[in-house]
Amino acid sequence: MENIQILIIFLFSIGVSAQNITEINSDLKLSDSLTYETEVRIYQGGGITNYSSLFRMFKNKSDKWTAEFYEHYAKVEEQAELRTEKRTLESKNDMEFVFQNFVRSHILDLPNLCEIQWKLITRGDVKKIKRIHRGEEVEKYEIMSKQVGILDGEGFKVQVKGWNRTNEFEFSNPDGYLRHYPEIDELIYMCEILNTIRTEFGIWKK
Repeated sequence: MENIQILIIFLFSIGVSAQNITEINSDLKLSDSLTYETEVRIYQGGGITNYSSLFRMFKNKSDKWTAEFYEHYAKVEEQAELRTEKRTLESKNDMEFVFQNFVRSHILDLPNLCEIQWKLITRGDVKKIKRIHRGEEVEKYEIMSKQVGILDGEGFKVQVKGWNRTNEFEFSNPDGYLRHYPEIDELIYMCEILNTIRTEFGIWKK
């Protein structure tokens, strides 16, 4: 039996679910499916606020790239009305270069964070532990592993189409988890994608 010690109370919110992404798309007048043959959408949300955002980058049939940033403030009954904002982004480098960097960071291959949860555990030693079972003291061997959980933060949902392939995946708090697990490739690549966006477009800065 494996004994996992949680170091921090585990994550309670990924911030963007399939249901509210459909609502966000409706409010932003976007289709749920990717429109262009080459397109990247990254939805960002988190915590208990009504705020979320969307980075969108696509190439049309004329090979012209466009990048957009949407901010979405959901309606809250008796507190706030729906509000959306949209602006066009300019990248520091050519957007084809930006997209190639996304591909280099395996945006077309990354899985959901939940599929690599087994990696987010620090293996411990095998120890003999005394426990009370049905009123009697028994000894069992257990693996004393440790797992970091994050109380709150932000979540990202990525949708991408390119090179005749598509991929869709979700990550919660990649920056936070990378600080604890700097050797995990999937976290490294997801943070590379976010850092490329931060550097090239000046959004989602830490």
